[in-house]
Amino acid sequence: IAFHGQSGDIMFQGCTTANVQPAFDEFNEMGFDLGGAGPALRTSMSCVGAARCEMSCYDEAKAMRTVINNNLDDMHRPALPYKFKFKFSGCPNDCVNAIQRSDMATIGTWRDNIQVNEKIAKEYMAAHGMEKLVTDVIGLCPTKAITLKKIGEVSKAEGISSVAVDDTHAIQIENHSCVRCMHCLNVMPGALLPGKDRGVSIMVGGKGVLKIGATMGTMVIPFMKLESDDDFEKLNELARNILDFFAENALEHERTGEMIDRIGLVNFLDGIGLEVDPNMILEPRNNPYVRMD
Repeated sequence: IAFHGQSGDIMFQGCTTANVQPAFDEFNEMGFDLGGAGPALRTSMSCVGAARCEMSCYDEAKAMRTVINNNLDDMHRPALPYKFKFKFSGCPNDCVNAIQRSDMATIGTWRDNIQVNEKIAKEYMAAHGMEKLVTDVIGLCPTKAITLKKIGEVSKAEGISSVAVDDTHAIQIENHSCVRCMHCLNVMPGALLPGKDRGVSIMVGGKGVLKIGATMGTMVIPFMKLESDDDFEKLNELARNILDFFAENALEHERTGEMIDRIGLVNFLDGIGLEVDPNMILEPRNNPYVRMD
């Protein structure tokens, strides 16, 4: 018996084949709904998210239950070419390793300006000082979107977040250059928070080592809202389309990412009914899967 694994809270390992189904049936009779291993939809995971975390950008538990509850047959009766995993993370910190470890990763994000709290920003500055601010926050921004400004020189342009850190200086964030890496929000929790216009990004094809080595998920939907019942139904419809396409087109013992690598991303997107979106990639030719005609 193993507790709290990647694919379930309690795992029963090493059962003989003859005893698996009788044990499964007994747990069902007790009222438990079990997942399993093999070429099937695996038990899903979500982060604690909205229940406890200020970084959460959507209702992760509702998203997980919506998708899993509508696809339980594929979990109970293995009928896929190989295993398939859904995972749900409330923000780009991705605390359940969805981008690296799931065939379809739903990641919380936002598309407006980072929110700021001046009181907490000044408390951070008082506790850590200017050197720490410059070294740990401004200097480690991967796109150099954060700069230190004198308060009177802060830009008022659209797309700029700014917050005073003392009586003379402020940090300025150019949100159009932000890649949602979460570093500054993690270093200054509460002083910087996700924007208000929140939703999710969808990645497909992440997995551990198998045929072509470890892969991270490929962006297929840069942003979609996930608030109303209709939004959650659209997520479930997308999940079902991807699962069906995988079932019909993958080779035996082939994960979704390997299938996409074999048939091409454009063919995969066409098969699941999605248009190619330029926002899927950082720049033309940067992603070898996408040809921008």
